Amino acid sequence: MEKVKAYLQNTIQFFREVKVELQKVTFPTRQETVGSTIVVLVLTVIVAGYLGISDWLLTWIVQRLLHIG
Repeated sequence: MEKVKAYLQNTIQFFREVKVELQKVTFPTRQETVGSTIVVLVLTVIVAGYLGISDWLLTWIVQRLLHIG
């Protein structure tokens, strides 16, 4: 029975600490979220373009070296 009481007390204490920590959290504003999303999308397009061009160029080089196509 003591183990159950201790477990319950620990659980209650845990949730109290969670509540205190969640009060410290600051969420980004809508403007910050939109700005971050735009940055991620732009960088994704740039990296995709770089990888696509690199792949095409390396494929072309290997084909020329192996005299394929």
